[in-house]
Amino acid sequence: MHLRKIGRSRHCSEEWHTLIKKLIGKGNTYKEVQKTIGCSAKMISNALKWKNGKGSASDQLQDDQRLELPVSAVTVRRRLCEANLFPRIPRKIPLLKKRHAEKRLQFAKEHINWPKEKWRNILWTDASKIVLFRCKGHRQCVRRPPNSEFKPQYTVKTVKHGFASIMIWACFSYGVGPIYRIPGVMDQFAYLRIPEEVMSVRIKEGAEPEGEALDLPVKLRSYPHLWS
Repeated sequence: MHLRKIGRSRHCSEEWHTLIKKLIGKGNTYKEVQKTIGCSAKMISNALKWKNGKGSASDQLQDDQRLELPVSAVTVRRRLCEANLFPRIPRKIPLLKKRHAEKRLQFAKEHINWPKEKWRNILWTDASKIVLFRCKGHRQCVRRPPNSEFKPQYTVKTVKHGFASIMIWACFSYGVGPIYRIPGVMDQFAYLRIPEEVMSVRIKEGAEPEGEALDLPVKLRSYPHLWS
């Protein structure tokens, strides 16, 4: 079978779409399809998206034009807003694996009946890397319904990396605790030493909340609002 090679443009005809789908459906790999019809991997990906009814807004508009539907991007945005799907900058939250989420949920269920007085005796601590210089990258936007800003599908996941940075330790209990800059590396020894050293000074200075004894050291990973 001899086929004329097609270009690397983003769009191709329905005949090429059908042929690509047929070859992929027979179990051919991307490289085999590229070698057979001379197209790019991007074109194969676009053809498969076209198969599933997905693609960019311009692709959808072309479909609308073929169906003689007078729909513009402005009309689509307006309808989304009418459906309470407004454009918003997504919240940034830590990237959690499934086991992390399960452990957090388990902890919440085990302590759901704790009284407020008992929580006041717990010292929450965390260490975090503060990036001094960081590339902001492209600004992202997400459309979400009201009161759903922290749902996973409407957030951007973050990891601890960057350029020049420092490590700091902080805590809170019934009130906000001190911030301590960690010299060097946060290892298992510093993990135990820092809470005792920092909080012992605070207690001697009279910063202990209402004379209640804090359980030291207690490490319960706090949510990022500690660093807000």
